[in-house]
Amino acid sequence: MHSPLSPMPVIPWTSSNPRTRPTSAIGLTIAVPRRSCVAPYPRHSPHLHSLLHSPPLSLHLPSSFLLARPIRYPSTPTPSWSVFFPVLIVAHLRPSRSTPVIVLLFDLIQELSMWVLSTARAELHSFRTPEEVPGGFAALSHTWNNEPEDGPPEQSFQDVRKIQKRCARKGTNPRDFVGEKIRRCCELAESHGYKWVWIDTCCIDKTSSAELSEAINSMFRYYALARICYGYLRDVPGLDDICHSRSQTEEFLVRSIWLKRGWTLQELIAPRFFLFLSKSWDILGSKADLAEVLEREHDIPATVLRLEVSHTEFSIAQRMSWFGYRQTTRVEDEAYCLLGLFDIHMPPLYGEGRNAFRRLQEEIMRQSADTTLFAWGGHHSDKDLRSCLLAPSPSAFYLSSAAYTPPQHNEEQAHLIQNDAALEYQDELQDEMTFSITPDGILAHIPLIVCGGQTFADLSWTDCWYKSRVLLALQADSSQRRRASRRPLYIVSVRETLRMTYTDPPSKSGIYTIRGRSASASWRTILIKHRPSPHRLPGQLSDPRTPSFIPAAPTQLALDTPFRFDEACIQRFMCQSRMGKVEVRNGQFCESRVVNLGNKPPPTAYIFTGGSVLFPHIIIKIGQCGQEGFPTGDQPWLPRRAPVWAKVHFVWVGRNDGPDITTKLSDDAEHDCWGDHIMKWSRLQKSFHVDRDLFDTVVEDKITLSFKRCPINPGGTLVLDASYTR
Repeated sequence: MHSPLSPMPVIPWTSSNPRTRPTSAIGLTIAVPRRSCVAPYPRHSPHLHSLLHSPPLSLHLPSSFLLARPIRYPSTPTPSWSVFFPVLIVAHLRPSRSTPVIVLLFDLIQELSMWVLSTARAELHSFRTPEEVPGGFAALSHTWNNEPEDGPPEQSFQDVRKIQKRCARKGTNPRDFVGEKIRRCCELAESHGYKWVWIDTCCIDKTSSAELSEAINSMFRYYALARICYGYLRDVPGLDDICHSRSQTEEFLVRSIWLKRGWTLQELIAPRFFLFLSKSWDILGSKADLAEVLEREHDIPATVLRLEVSHTEFSIAQRMSWFGYRQTTRVEDEAYCLLGLFDIHMPPLYGEGRNAFRRLQEEIMRQSADTTLFAWGGHHSDKDLRSCLLAPSPSAFYLSSAAYTPPQHNEEQAHLIQNDAALEYQDELQDEMTFSITPDGILAHIPLIVCGGQTFADLSWTDCWYKSRVLLALQADSSQRRRASRRPLYIVSVRETLRMTYTDPPSKSGIYTIRGRSASASWRTILIKHRPSPHRLPGQLSDPRTPSFIPAAPTQLALDTPFRFDEACIQRFMCQSRMGKVEVRNGQFCESRVVNLGNKPPPTAYIFTGGSVLFPHIIIKIGQCGQEGFPTGDQPWLPRRAPVWAKVHFVWVGRNDGPDITTKLSDDAEHDCWGDHIMKWSRLQKSFHVDRDLFDTVVEDKITLSFKRCPINPGGTLVLDASYTR
């Protein structure tokens, strides 16, 4: 009998009948009581034993996890269950003192494999691993045609299979009937001597979440093992359309949308031999040929593109910086497209939003000692995000040049002064930095420097450009949020323009000189905030998908509200006006829309700010007039409803004006009944103009307010749509 904490033997699958080959589970959750006895069953998961020592837990096992017959314990009866389908299983094991084991299986599918196309016929064939593809394979890197203007829609795995089956019945070649991109790629690869090609659009069965997960985690490996990779640039003219000069080719190439997509970063770095192709499938050059221009324009080192240096020789921050301002269709793909670059394997969870990138950083933190994971820029407008140790997106690392330069063993201990504050943590004094994730933040054992009333952390960063020491600026968390730990909680400083401070390396005696002041470091164990506060404004999501948050206006939530200004319309107006923020004033909920004659209730004001200094703040006010009214529908004995009015203010706010001017205008209910009452406008529409100076030229901008009756309450509610034109 095995102890619940001792490793259990791995029991491989054996069967002489190939028809009974087991299915495989890509996602598995095991809920295990503390004293349960669990048999590890994956063939290639040597670390599963240690993972099971801390139940309950959630495991994501590789596709090699097999569950096809009852698991047998040594010297124990066989459990009375067996499963081949995705169901909830309760297995009552019978060793002494054992308790029930509940196993939940997701996405049980056929045994996973790699699909490739034959270049001669564009037929799908499967191989167990990329290494088993005879003669190797070519790969295609491209941007998908998601819009009609991009080209014909991409053909999926199912589309190619249908063509293959139809041609098998008719005795024709499927390559003649697939889309042009697949056909041209097959023809080119065949002409170069390759019998197989891998194309992500049609060689992954995306209807299977298990196969999609396996492909996403294996993507870097697929491209790295390809004998040749073709980078198809659909927006770069062919050699016949442009003057055949290297400079002109480079000019078109660096502006290609291919270099602006997130997934193409690993597709550029992973392959050994990479050829760029024009939209007419002409060869423009290899990535080695164009390495200098790619480094100059996109900051990816030429030595990496020429395979003179491995990408793993660069720090985490430097590798993150290569992402630049690339874009992905799904926000989660910002994380998933970087998995291979950091040799991380984790299951994709579409729908988790920005949490995917935080999850990636947590996995990197667990597997790497490189602290430049925290060396991202501090220009983000949201202070809550800027105060976190983990970055909101890979774009936050843009132009980061921090390298991880840990000191030699025991060298730094001599530099650290064990002062009185450090003596409180005598049992934890070490010369090694450690980080672990807790609900309250990241528990960090790091050297801290207090200098001039400010706190800095030395995380062994060196700036590659200026060769200076880089310190992370911290400050005590002044919020009163409740937490379990009594350890001091810090946030990344939001007082400074930058979250990092550049200084000279410490002297041999361990003295730092920061802004003319001298100080020494001491080892401390502290908590550092690592994710945004869970506090949300009413109606705010933890991961807003819009560029800026639009606050809720409770006054619009009533069925019989006088007006509505939908979020989609507000967002569109913000994009048109280039405003980055909107504030709603006087938007409180009101049960009745009846206004007593003579009253002047404050209007609901939408204040748009955050644009360039070249543009004024915009205030759109909508209110009800207390000077006149009209009968309430077909019930004239009820109180009279006040008519709705609207107007627009353009406010040029100087540095010394403050918020008082916008507050005063927003609360002002004065208006022109004849000109501002909406029902008196032609077609319920009115335009407002503003002149502004742009480089000694007067430019006229126009805001148009258009109202229509609400389909939910056509007799009493007007719906606003605002547009901004220049």
